[in-house]
Amino acid sequence: MVTIAIETVGEERFIRGFNRYVADMEDFSEVFEELAEDFWEREEKVFNKEGSPLRFKELTSARYIAWKSKNYPGRKIMELTGRLKGSLTGTDQADSQDTVKIIRKKSAEFGSKVPYVHRHQMGTHGMPKREIVQLTDQDKVRWSRIIQRWSFEKLQADVGGPYGMRGSQGLR
Repeated sequence: MVTIAIETVGEERFIRGFNRYVADMEDFSEVFEELAEDFWEREEKVFNKEGSPLRFKELTSARYIAWKSKNYPGRKIMELTGRLKGSLTGTDQADSQDTVKIIRKKSAEFGSKVPYVHRHQMGTHGMPKREIVQLTDQDKVRWSRIIQRWSFEKLQADVGGPYGMRGSQGLR
């Protein structure tokens, strides 16, 4: 059996604070903004490393390699024009009309509207799979910790302090 006891100094103030906390948990948009920033930074690393943790498959067509070298010298794999990279590493729609950043109270979407993004991510009959979005278990754990930290800070702000819970003995 698990028992949770909450000791308060001024029960009414605590209840009001706790109710504010519960209401705050109805709107995750603040923490989703932080996750969006983390996503863009992660994607920047993916492009800079030409895939991470899985490397992008090398170009194999000698004809395409020669054409790309002539027309787009020095460009990395998956960065022909920079459109796809720009859409996945921008911080908002102003950076790229192809950026997807939709934040709601209980959901968020980050990604790209570039028409060919799915062909690269999934691969096709004639095109190898080059995963652009590669969220690792470490990324997922980091996101969980970001959400956990955010919710704890909300709890501390709403029900902690001198009229809320008493120090580390507030929750047992």
